[in-house]
Amino acid sequence: MNVKYYPSEIQRFCCEVLEGAGVRRSDAEIVARNLTAADRRGIESHGIMRLPSYVARLEAGVMEKETVTRVVRETRAIAVVDAANGLGAVASTFAMKLALRKSKECGVGIVGVKSSNHYGIAGFYAMMALSRDMIGLSFTNAVPAMAPWGGRAAYIGTNPICVAIPAGVERPIVYDGATSVVAKGKIMLAQKKRVPIPPTWAADGWGRPTTDPDVALSDGVLLPFGGYKGSGIALALDVLCGVLPGGAFGFGVAAIAALDRPTEVGHLFAALDIAAFSPVGEFKEKVDRMIREVRATPPAEGIERIYVPGEIEFEKEVESDTNGIAISQAVLDELHGCASKYGVELMKPVSGSRA
Repeated sequence: MNVKYYPSEIQRFCCEVLEGAGVRRSDAEIVARNLTAADRRGIESHGIMRLPSYVARLEAGVMEKETVTRVVRETRAIAVVDAANGLGAVASTFAMKLALRKSKECGVGIVGVKSSNHYGIAGFYAMMALSRDMIGLSFTNAVPAMAPWGGRAAYIGTNPICVAIPAGVERPIVYDGATSVVAKGKIMLAQKKRVPIPPTWAADGWGRPTTDPDVALSDGVLLPFGGYKGSGIALALDVLCGVLPGGAFGFGVAAIAALDRPTEVGHLFAALDIAAFSPVGEFKEKVDRMIREVRATPPAEGIERIYVPGEIEFEKEVESDTNGIAISQAVLDELHGCASKYGVELMKPVSGSRA
């Protein structure tokens, strides 16, 4: 059974639970907005279902309750931020804002982050550039979940990429996706719901396709998109997010579920000031034209409509705000535990939404 909740209720609940776990209000609000943004855009693998794992890390003392960011290296256009094992969304918001300021001054701003934690959806940060007439980029590494191409043991994370490009009258182009066929969170969600996964998502310990999420998450590996190409891109991102800012990579990055040590996740953010390259109005007109030309291309057999990256998610936001966000009973059961532990009022469902 799924139950629907309005985004405001989800955000309120996340914020109050995090506060109950010892996170200061301002930081809790950032994380809550991040989780809610994922659910609003239909990316439930990175939404409120992640809250119990964040709380578990805070309670275990392997993630700091107070996020103290520190710039440890800096030039006019570049900086490295030490997140000091704080909340990933908080450190990443700080870093992206710094990249935006540097871009306004230099035309480009690039900020790497080390010693961080899971930062939610990559688009949350890249899209911060859109209202400033900038292109935003957001990358992160993650716990090993994919084997190098041809192997059967995990070494590379699902390391996502997001590029957010402003348009004129059209909606922005926002590509946001993992370098695996699907994000690990989708397999975790399937495991919670006790449903099988497609055979293209993961392989077992011998490199054979599996439909069992338990196998995929225990001794299996996730499969990269595009075969060896996705594997290679994921490895390059581990360099950009881990090696380059002086942080962890490969086996040095721990799983969220590992409650015995920090995750040591790393990120990289960039902002490109469009005005430094070409007139903003001219750029947006061309992007608008590109979007319309893409939509006008003839669809393949069986396809009704051509979408540009991010379009489905923007439409999902409208639906979420109007009709609410569906949350599975498996996730709700965990959330009820958080509510009980910290004395937080349960979310009020959308009237008549239980199905």
